[in-house]
Amino acid sequence: MSTDKIAIIAVTERGRDLAITLAETVAATIFVPEKHHNEKTHILTPNFGTGLRTIFTEYQALICIMATGIAVRTLAPVIEDKLSDPAVLVMDEHGQFIISLLSGHVGGANALTEQIAELTGGVAVITTATDRANVAAIDNIAKQLDGYLPNFKATTKRINGLLAAGKEVGLHVDEPFEVDTRGFTNKEVSPQIFISTKNNLPTAKIERIQLVPRQFILGVGCRKGISVETIDAAFRHFCEQENIHPRAFRAIHSITLKAEEAAILHLAEQWGIEFIVHSAEELQTVAEKYPTSAFVQKTVQVGNVALSAADIGSNGNVITSRFAENGVTFAAGKLTKNSEVAK
Repeated sequence: MSTDKIAIIAVTERGRDLAITLAETVAATIFVPEKHHNEKTHILTPNFGTGLRTIFTEYQALICIMATGIAVRTLAPVIEDKLSDPAVLVMDEHGQFIISLLSGHVGGANALTEQIAELTGGVAVITTATDRANVAAIDNIAKQLDGYLPNFKATTKRINGLLAAGKEVGLHVDEPFEVDTRGFTNKEVSPQIFISTKNNLPTAKIERIQLVPRQFILGVGCRKGISVETIDAAFRHFCEQENIHPRAFRAIHSITLKAEEAAILHLAEQWGIEFIVHSAEELQTVAEKYPTSAFVQKTVQVGNVALSAADIGSNGNVITSRFAENGVTFAAGKLTKNSEVAK
């Protein structure tokens, strides 16, 4: 969670003072009614209800220093989904009880609740079943790995329910990922969470649910006007050849000239990943590390696109050679533990 996206909302003078104290440690923007405003706060506008609902849509976490009922009734119209709603905490103006109210796992409310309780010396009130049972939560694991989990809501509800009830859920970690294994078993039982970025998994007689960490970058080049059918087929063949699951890609990188290329935009939308473009000049800074094409150089002013784009996107960690099929080129880069998607 980005700490500069936390809002603290207080409705009393004592609550405002607590908010100011918290903001000395937790980077946050403080909002209060006009009558409690000072130089360290912002005014809730145009009124409390509208202002709080607006903050809900703009911040990653809300710390509400107010009665739980007020927060619930005010925010009810804008609450939508655990995958998109921000974390919401409610606490009293003495900092005695801090309640994780909304988006405990995916939104990070539980972790933030514990952090605030430590600062105030208060009690963290966390009611999610997996936390109370001291077992891992599958949505937490997916979040930590930036992973894709099929049928996220239904799968999360089912797996977390089994774990909280003490039922057996298998876990297989196919690569050296750091994973919270509390409550899971390494026995071959159904259902089994199979954490892997691979496209081709060994057959199994048990029910297997693949959680796919998103840790690859896809560099793409293509002829102008290529069809979506052509790029889809090429991508499928590339993933099969390199044994990388399509959901394991975090972003697509290409050249600025392709920013509006319909087929690439389709590919990004199809797999729910970001599309990032780079100027020819930027790609030129790494292009000489890879085989170049005089034709491509003449056409787009850089000797290769897919490899150079994958290089920049993965901070130099390209793991495949250039793949070419029917006017489409691909290359993959792998993000290391400390790397970030280049923009």
